[in-house]
Amino acid sequence: MTTGFDARKIARSCRSGAIATTDRNDATPYVSFCAYATDYRAQPIFLFSDLADHTQNLAQNAKVSLLCEQASHLSNPQAGPRVTLVGEVEKISDEQVCSLFLQQHASAKKYADFGDFNFYRLNVEKAHFVGGFGRAVWLDSKDYMSDSAASLCFLVEQAEMVSALNEDFPDFARMCAIKLLKLRGKNWQLLRIDGDGVDLKLASKIVRYPFETEMKKLSDVMDFAAKICR
Repeated sequence: MTTGFDARKIARSCRSGAIATTDRNDATPYVSFCAYATDYRAQPIFLFSDLADHTQNLAQNAKVSLLCEQASHLSNPQAGPRVTLVGEVEKISDEQVCSLFLQQHASAKKYADFGDFNFYRLNVEKAHFVGGFGRAVWLDSKDYMSDSAASLCFLVEQAEMVSALNEDFPDFARMCAIKLLKLRGKNWQLLRIDGDGVDLKLASKIVRYPFETEMKKLSDVMDFAAKICR
């Protein structure tokens, strides 16, 4: 059975996508590349320049679609998973939320404070998840987004969660990368935890390990860490 968890795993595992806006001059569809991160409910966060065409389009019509995909590298891309998120984009200023973008895209710190750059969030109204041939479903925002109480827990207690994991299971990040993702490297760091997975970093490389089921609280993650660090 397809759930919002399947769709969120795709959205969270991507760090860029194709955003479709409505051209402000002739109302034709306009698609452009964009970098993004996700907030704790898996809604995309962007950093846009006022000079960009898609930003100027948003000033006239805030409705957008964002395609997130893990299919284009496959020999048969149509068999790969993807999700299209649909909703309205709004400008945001919450520092804690905006920092999630800079955490994923550190190079953006060079220009994030420029006067013509602003942070935005896509408030997801519905999502279209395609898991491959014959597996497609529309989800409303309630079914797509992660549990609000759990999301708030991960947001508010993020620093404590990372500290607790690093203290009790110092090899957690490395084991996720090497044992579960089959990657190389010794100095993997835990970048972020949310209910759907963990982001790991090695130098400038960022990867994600998605959980098999949604985690609701720190104790769930600690139990998981204990298993893989045995």
